[in-house]
Amino acid sequence: MKKKVLVALLVVAVALVGCMAFAGCDNHAGEYDNLSKSEIKVGFQSGTTGEFYTEDFENLTPKSYNNAMLAAQDMLNGRIDYVITDIAPAKSIAKSIGKKVKVIDIPLTEEQYCFAINPNDTKGLKDKLNAFLKDNAAELKDIQNKYLQGTNDKKVIYSAKNPTNPLVVATSPDFPPFENVSGEGYEGYDLEVMEMFCKANGYDLVISSTDFDSIVLNVGAGKADIGAAALTWSEERAKSVTFSESYYDATQVVICMSKDTTFDNCKTKEDVEKILAVFATNSDSEASGEAVSGQ
Repeated sequence: MKKKVLVALLVVAVALVGCMAFAGCDNHAGEYDNLSKSEIKVGFQSGTTGEFYTEDFENLTPKSYNNAMLAAQDMLNGRIDYVITDIAPAKSIAKSIGKKVKVIDIPLTEEQYCFAINPNDTKGLKDKLNAFLKDNAAELKDIQNKYLQGTNDKKVIYSAKNPTNPLVVATSPDFPPFENVSGEGYEGYDLEVMEMFCKANGYDLVISSTDFDSIVLNVGAGKADIGAAALTWSEERAKSVTFSESYYDATQVVICMSKDTTFDNCKTKEDVEKILAVFATNSDSEASGEAVSGQ
């Protein structure tokens, strides 16, 4: 985190903590459910933007998982306090778990999902894929909205067993509604797009299932032609792969327990980050024996 940003957050945190010590700030009473904890644990899927975002708050305790659903299950069991993940899977997780958790629907980042392409591509995939995304934009948007709303038809996609013109697509099938396992096949928006693209261009779709952290490495090394895994464009990843045009605007959000009122009065990203900064400051202060509540 840049030093200026960290200092600014800590100044705000001190102001908030000081505010809660006075009667004139009674409107904060009960708002910070986890403030008394000496350690705030935040879960995320390894290698995702959620991990990088959490690093900005140096005194929160990060915990890495293979996927966000595992993090949410640990939150249900009381092992962590919050989960930070992309908005679409966050809502999918909340729908799957039910009323025990809720999504704080406040955007914390601005991201764009793209498909990753082997930089040494000899098939002209970047131009073909970008043309496909542009020419079918309206249809693809409709399909995407149905996945996001949970109204899509269930479509199982299989990897070709005897491909004659293979297109190897690397994915991490643990990120619904973009990709997940379905019996012996797969489903999800990204893989449906890849199937449509292959049919339009005469390729046999070969799906290579791997962990998320390996996708960019595999595509960059030529072990796969395309990476389709809700990948956020970043300068660091662009050093290893070529990216398609973006196909989805994403953001990170917080998932918490339904009874947790910590973020209920938040309206903006800054409101959420002030509280995260309070947690970070509180953890530091309690560790050194300093008072944080004005008692």
